[in-house]
Amino acid sequence: MLLERLRLAYRIIVDPRDSFRSLEGRGFRESLCHMLTFGWVTAFLSGFLSLYGVDYSIPTNAGGSAQLFAPWALEALGVEVGGFAEVLLFAGFVMVGYMVLAAVSAPVLASAVWLVTGRPAFGETLRRAALAVVYGMTPGFLFGWVPNPFYAVGLWATLWQTLAVREVFSLSWRRAVVAVLLWIVGVGVLHDLAGLLVDASLPLQ
Repeated sequence: MLLERLRLAYRIIVDPRDSFRSLEGRGFRESLCHMLTFGWVTAFLSGFLSLYGVDYSIPTNAGGSAQLFAPWALEALGVEVGGFAEVLLFAGFVMVGYMVLAAVSAPVLASAVWLVTGRPAFGETLRRAALAVVYGMTPGFLFGWVPNPFYAVGLWATLWQTLAVREVFSLSWRRAVVAVLLWIVGVGVLHDLAGLLVDASLPLQ
């Protein structure tokens, strides 16, 4: 089973279009297993590199939004343990970030695809959206720990997710791009609303 997942992850990197087409029939469980198998790669390596001065609170360094959550959470909780314990905490928060983002992104993307295509079967659309979000994020899972000044891995993952949306839903390029843009805007709006709610709940200094 692990060997099969490794082969699929490799194929997604080198031949994404055929790999995304092969996802037909997979469900939420397979998506979760893929994330829990490969998300730890970036989670642990970015946690390790953070001990040596790599700042993943800088968006260009991070391969995805989940890594931005980890340093924020550690700072908000005032955790300064250092060493391997900090790596574990950082990695754990990255994985929490991945799971929250997937849980939010899948219904938002499904709604975007529904708006673009008018498909009535929302449950099936949601299943396919989860596949596109999670499997399309494979470059981020594997290489999101690589610090760079250009958000290269994040852009790579976004491109792969767009490919995944196109292949999983059998959309034209135009519809796939529109759906992904609606998804990004929708998640961004929810992120801003969550930030406002958090700020409103904090006591005044």
